[in-house]
Amino acid sequence: MIFGIKSLLWFPFLILFATTSCENKNDSPAQILHLNISDDPISLDPGVVRSLKDLTIVKQMYEGLVRLDQNGIPQLAIAEKVEISQDLLTYTFYLREAYWNNGDPVTAYDFEYAWKKVLDPSFASDYSYILYPIENAQSAREGKCEVDEIGIVALDDQKLLVQLHSPIPYFLELLAFPTYFPINHLTPEECSICNGPFFLKRWIPQNEIVLEKNPAYWDNQSVLLDQICFSVIDDNNTESYLFQKKELDWLGQPISNAIGMEMLSKIRVDGNLNSYGVAGTFWFKFNTEKEPFDHPKVRRAFAYALNRQEIITHILQGGQIPATGPLPPSLAPHQDPYFQDGDIEKSKLLLEEVCAERGWSLQTFPSVVLHYPPTVRNMKIVQLVQQQWQRALGIPITLAAVEDQLYRRNVRQGLYQVGTGDWIADFNDPVAFLELFKGKNDSVTGNGMNDTGWENKQYISLLDQSLIERDPQKRGQLLHDAEKILVEEMPIAPVYHFSFNYVKNPNVQGVLLSPLGIADFKTAYIEHYTKYRK
Repeated sequence: MIFGIKSLLWFPFLILFATTSCENKNDSPAQILHLNISDDPISLDPGVVRSLKDLTIVKQMYEGLVRLDQNGIPQLAIAEKVEISQDLLTYTFYLREAYWNNGDPVTAYDFEYAWKKVLDPSFASDYSYILYPIENAQSAREGKCEVDEIGIVALDDQKLLVQLHSPIPYFLELLAFPTYFPINHLTPEECSICNGPFFLKRWIPQNEIVLEKNPAYWDNQSVLLDQICFSVIDDNNTESYLFQKKELDWLGQPISNAIGMEMLSKIRVDGNLNSYGVAGTFWFKFNTEKEPFDHPKVRRAFAYALNRQEIITHILQGGQIPATGPLPPSLAPHQDPYFQDGDIEKSKLLLEEVCAERGWSLQTFPSVVLHYPPTVRNMKIVQLVQQQWQRALGIPITLAAVEDQLYRRNVRQGLYQVGTGDWIADFNDPVAFLELFKGKNDSVTGNGMNDTGWENKQYISLLDQSLIERDPQKRGQLLHDAEKILVEEMPIAPVYHFSFNYVKNPNVQGVLLSPLGIADFKTAYIEHYTKYRK
């Protein structure tokens, strides 16, 4: 079968230096977009990137077989045509004529090289699991078969054959995710060699990243910006000042940090605040391998005692939704709440049952330490939650601020009790969330993202069944049953579903804001550029 994309829709201070170096040195009013990120990317390798900030930058530099449009629907990009077998297991992609910015042609071998690199057991990638729908991908990653046995074959320069292990209704959408992007196999270590709308012009650590329009990009005529200049400023006050001085074109998410509370209130009063829902959830994660959170009743007691609406009303103030289930509304197979927000009575009862089972009293209850990376927002949230838990449960809670990189490392190694966490879906399907907890880190079935230590065989079985179930209703029920197990076991306590807030230069147009949280600047432009700068 040969399909166009539309027929596939069912697949379900630095103030002075941070901005001046990007200014146009010519007489013509170049289109230069000034943005800010809070810190340097961990990497610009599509197979390595993990954070929303890094994913956003890489999406401007590289392009895969498809690209998501303004509605989150995959449209053909480097692929000019795709053939899909009747059993929905074999995809044959025909590549259009496209080039890397160094002049090399983009070939099917670049895709095969990039994907197999991520699936090599020796390659460090948290997102290798997103390639697991491909035949033998997981087995190769786990060292059970050779990389050459993976169902990815470049038949020639322009033809890529992909074999799936079972029909995946969202496979085309996956192809727009950076882990599926190609790498120039002739120059694999050069991150400045790009095939997307922009290429890396300059990267000065802790100062700036400059992307420049890629003249070799196949759809170059659709790209209107000449440059995107990212300042690197991890200070909300400085960032707000630069925005007010018109030296930045965007303030807030998804590009930079959340807007500070005082500035958020001011922007709301002025009527300039923009908000949009994102398929993401903020939660507290429990280390299920350490007391007292090795008991599901303790985890549920802490989850039920949270007053989510209080957190949103007094701290966030940005249109967030209380999370009484782990999946955001746009993905949830079950729309009714799984539990009542702030159910103190039930939380106390659960805690009493655990204390009776283990012979604890409130005085002998194991000490509880809440770890968190010390952003201003995190600090305010955990301080309020500390009060909520102490007031509801009568247990002292100790707060421990840990520098972001160290926090991430400690959590990955299980060196924590309770911590903050969040997730934004990588594609529009419940599996994008549920798959995270399919197996704990470093287990045979794990995907490298579940650092709670929780694992459940029935949960894994339900997700495995959903992969091969073709009936949408039956598949939805399997995913609903899996979500119920996750809520009952409660390795995470969901707090709120995301809403991204931002204010921008009113002349900035054409930015695509995905419900998955990634901004796309391919079609962005600035109206009246010179007038605004004056």
